[in-house]
Amino acid sequence: MKRLVTGILVALAGTASTSWAAGGAGQHEPSWSLTLWGFANFGIFAFILWKFAWPSVVEYLQTRRLETIQALEAAAAAKREAEALKAEFETKMATLETEAAKARDELLEIARREAAKALAHAEATATRMRKDARLLADQEVARAKRTLQAESAQLIAKVAGEIVAREMSDQDQQRFVADFLKDTETNS
Repeated sequence: MKRLVTGILVALAGTASTSWAAGGAGQHEPSWSLTLWGFANFGIFAFILWKFAWPSVVEYLQTRRLETIQALEAAAAAKREAEALKAEFETKMATLETEAAKARDELLEIARREAAKALAHAEATATRMRKDARLLADQEVARAKRTLQAESAQLIAKVAGEIVAREMSDQDQQRFVADFLKDTETNS
């Protein structure tokens, strides 16, 4: 601040001496009282500026400096974060192909296991269906045998009855009835 005031005073003194030197013939001599009043006036003006305006200017400059420093720090932090993200992205890009191959192998392994499970389930189902079909076929064969045996027995009885009716005489019938009665009396 002192340098500023000194610089201004030197400049004014230089201006006053230049005006006095350029005075020449027919002009008024410079008045030292006017020069002193000009210095006093300027001093008052400089004091008012220094007392009232200068603190606001300093405060503005300090605030502006802090804002600039904060902006630079935020920009540096953003740059570091961007560089970290870039490095992470580049690392991921470098390992992307190996990760894709690994994922493909894992999916193929899962598909193989699922196919093996499905095949085992299908084989178990087929075995159970064959067993059920055999059991059903055996039951059908047994039922068919019983039906054939019953029909054969009826047919044999019918044919035998016809043969007996045709071949048997009255005398044979009487002998059979007599034997039957004799057997029932003996058993009783």
